[in-house]
Amino acid sequence: MRRLFKFLLIAALLALGFAAYSYLGARFTAGRLLGPDPPLTGRTVAFNFQGVPDLPGTPRAWVFSYSRSKLPGVTRAQIFISYNGRVIATRPRDLPARLAAWEKTRLP
Repeated sequence: MRRLFKFLLIAALLALGFAAYSYLGARFTAGRLLGPDPPLTGRTVAFNFQGVPDLPGTPRAWVFSYSRSKLPGVTRAQIFISYNGRVIATRPRDLPARLAAWEKTRLP
């Protein structure tokens, strides 16, 4: 019984460590995409265990949703990041280009 409890405890700690590493990697990736002074606010984060049904192949992903935006023509935005920290997709699709254009307008 003692060995089973020890095994379950180690397995739980490993799962918790993987989840924390995955979340921090996704958050870092989203922050790198948005930049130091992000124009998107009102963030909510969720991990879709069942997969994102709107994306091809329904990959499991972290979904960063932003409800407010300073970008012209964008009211809401979403960033889909895989569990290993890669950007899968964005909504709107041209979000990285819009963010780059917004940064250029802020330069002196």
